Amino acid sequence: MELRILKINGKWALLFALIMVFLMDGCTDQPNLISPIPDVIVREQLNLNSTEALPLKIRDGTSVSIPGGIKGIIVYRRSQDNYVAFERKSPYKMEDSCGVIKAHSSGLYLIDSCHNCTFNWEGRPTGGPNRDMMKTYTVQFLNTFTLLITNP
Repeated sequence: MELRILKINGKWALLFALIMVFLMDGCTDQPNLISPIPDVIVREQLNLNSTEALPLKIRDGTSVSIPGGIKGIIVYRRSQDNYVAFERKSPYKMEDSCGVIKAHSSGLYLIDSCHNCTFNWEGRPTGGPNRDMMKTYTVQFLNTFTLLITNP
């Protein structure tokens, strides 16, 4: 059995090395699609006729914070029959108790002001040092005016 060693001349080796560096560097900017936030039992009901949920009843693009989860839950209205819910605990430096997410005063995005991390309303990181997704919860209608928020 003959062993052959493949020799690569200098310019091909350099090109290969540059391609590998480019590919590895491109991976670091991609968000981690699975949130590092641990699973906890979540089973919250939100009556859309309640005072706390009033902003959700008025118009699309509004949010409210409710108790539940680890640090609370943000419920966001995309449309009249499309709601999403996120954990308020920031996925960045989870050991820091100050890492709590809230809707920015503009209502256009979410922010962890402790670590200067921002997120869009899909839960994806958009700025700051964080690369992890926010933890999302499942939202279902129990009836025409009550949402059930659970951990999937």
